[in-house]
Amino acid sequence: MPSDYAAAALAAGDSVRIVAARTTSVVASAQQRHGCSPTVTAALGRLLTGAALMGSFLKGRERITLQVNGTGPVRGIVAEASAGGRVRGYPLRPRAELPLNPAGKFDVGGVIGEGYLHVTRSFDTGQPYTSAVPLATGEVGDDLARYFAHSEQVPSVVAVGVLANPGGVIAAGGFLANLLPGAAESTINVLEENVRGLPHVSTLIRERMSPEQIVERVAGALGARVTHVAPVSFTCTCSRERVTRVLVGLGEGELDQMARAQEDTEVTCDFCGQRYYFSPHEIGELRRSASDAADATNG
Repeated sequence: MPSDYAAAALAAGDSVRIVAARTTSVVASAQQRHGCSPTVTAALGRLLTGAALMGSFLKGRERITLQVNGTGPVRGIVAEASAGGRVRGYPLRPRAELPLNPAGKFDVGGVIGEGYLHVTRSFDTGQPYTSAVPLATGEVGDDLARYFAHSEQVPSVVAVGVLANPGGVIAAGGFLANLLPGAAESTINVLEENVRGLPHVSTLIRERMSPEQIVERVAGALGARVTHVAPVSFTCTCSRERVTRVLVGLGEGELDQMARAQEDTEVTCDFCGQRYYFSPHEIGELRRSASDAADATNG
């Protein structure tokens, strides 16, 4: 099993779904790609972990996107998960930073600020569905729990955490427990009590507790039956071919300006930081492709 993975289980007579994930390498990759400050690393890492947890049951080309927009110095963060445990994400202002909060922890709530969490679910068929909720605290875990309660009417327990320092990411991970239809109302109280007695989730990961073991700790006396495990990785879907299609879509006028600049055009993927370069000659070829496409449409 790879270093980062998620374990999903059913508990309480299959009336509760629990997922736990270790995402240390995912968050470390994101931090390195975007050059994030420690506090933004914690914020981005929490959202990436939340996306990985929520994406554990995706299939085919299904995708889930989490976006927080706030008044804090980072301004916004995007995290996306697709089937197969692939996650990617980016902050709008990766170098934003704040002092530690009074508890001596990263001020994730402060760096995000007040705002909204947007959750978009994209399916193989039909239009994507987006729902938004006001941020509860900006600490991400509380905000995801509010989303489940308000938008999906599903009582849930969520914890996501990142342990990092200026030298890098030490540990990251999280867990999510959803009540399924038919669950006893008291079950959420049992789960909350179980979680209340746990150390912080990043501490559990640092102490080398596996996702399966975390699931068992969250379930407690409710009992957990692991149904599947799957790798989680920072994987971007960008490619030169996709960037080429985007450039052609800009149209002849925009491409003409790029070609006249007589210098390479650089396109950077927001999600992973990969840079793609196109020479003036290549831009000219794309301009002709855009012209041909326009003629075909008008014809």
